[in-house]
Amino acid sequence: MKYRRGDQGKIKYEHCMIKDLREFLESLEKKEQIKSMITGEIKPVKKNVFPPVIRRITPTVSGFKIIFHSGSAVQEVFFVAETGQEERVRTLLECFSKKQNNTKKQYQDKLKNLSCSN
Repeated sequence: MKYRRGDQGKIKYEHCMIKDLREFLESLEKKEQIKSMITGEIKPVKKNVFPPVIRRITPTVSGFKIIFHSGSAVQEVFFVAETGQEERVRTLLECFSKKQNNTKKQYQDKLKNLSCSN
């Protein structure tokens, strides 16, 4: 598998990553319901955001596509879910969606614990 670190890494390092995305993906790499994570291209935006948020979660044939917004850039990330685990992956991703207004500390705690509770 080209562009993957380690023998069984789930993150495909094909493109550069925006600030905080690598940490976010590495925290999800341990989850069994996620088969693979593939980064897309980076696009600049006018609005500056912190803490990082997921702007949109869109279902795909094999899992989900998210728009990750951090600082003044957004990046697409594709998640390939294990068969039958799509809803569990969606729940994990919604923990970090823009619907929840997180402070920097809450964001770091969620990233550390991957819990959805406030």
